[in-house]
Amino acid sequence: MSKLTDNPEELKKKLLLKYQDQSLEDLSHGTEVENIHGTCFSFKKKEKIKIKTPSIEKIKKQILSDLKLLNGVGQTKESKLKENGYQTLRDLVGHDRYGGEAASIVKLLDEKDFDKLSEHITRVFFPSHPLNTLCISTRDPEDFLFMDIETMGLDGVPLILIGVARTSGSKVETIQFLLRDLNEEKAALESYFSLYHDKTLLVSFNGRSFDAPFIRRRMKHHHLDYPDPAHHLDLLYPARYNWKSQLPNCQLQTLERYLFDLERVDDVPGHLVPDYYRTYLHEGNIGPLVPILEHNRMDVVTLIRLLSLIQQDI
Repeated sequence: MSKLTDNPEELKKKLLLKYQDQSLEDLSHGTEVENIHGTCFSFKKKEKIKIKTPSIEKIKKQILSDLKLLNGVGQTKESKLKENGYQTLRDLVGHDRYGGEAASIVKLLDEKDFDKLSEHITRVFFPSHPLNTLCISTRDPEDFLFMDIETMGLDGVPLILIGVARTSGSKVETIQFLLRDLNEEKAALESYFSLYHDKTLLVSFNGRSFDAPFIRRRMKHHHLDYPDPAHHLDLLYPARYNWKSQLPNCQLQTLERYLFDLERVDDVPGHLVPDYYRTYLHEGNIGPLVPILEHNRMDVVTLIRLLSLIQQDI
């Protein structure tokens, strides 16, 4: 379960007292990083998390069994086709009306061309359709970049922190780029984009609506080029598809609480992050930064768990 702090002001006082004689260098896994736009502070941490990914055979089976991938086939038509013995797209290859399109989809599956299959699924359904999530899961796990940001507000204000996570085998590495003061925003953005490559798949939660546009506007503010990733998977939409009717809401921490039974102790909610950061700037005390960093780190790790669960539930 997740436990928000009952008294944010009292927690802030405790943090200011606890960390009054410490600096960022005293925190674990932190170091200053430098690039062409200056410096910011980075935290890196590795941990083991059990991650399950669906097999190629399961993915093929799920796609083959969805006859609605064919133009003109809806729920009713699919039921009638299956009643007549057409259980999969492969069964329809010789069909007078649907054979040609079915054969094209089967060919893509046999060739394991999941990029083109994803394009087809997006055209027929929508980008966050579960079958599309399965197609995306066939990518190299090391191409996934899970991302979440903390900001000073909703718009027209700087970032505070950019957090990412990436996987390698059974290990997850989180990397966070922190602005020690608001002048370090360009350096933090540069450090974040240095993790991109031409096959990067960005994974976020409500990132299509908030995080990615926010970063794009901050890049424009600093007259920097924005290297928009070719693929962006926003887990908010498949999460709603799976659990909207079962949970009070589909906020990330609600999903975390109900699906993974995880408890955050003295977690600072997102809307209080700007206040805590301003206190850090005003007091010169790192205490209020500590829960911001942990809140952000847990968010990106939860994205990995969430994607794994979504893929298993399809």
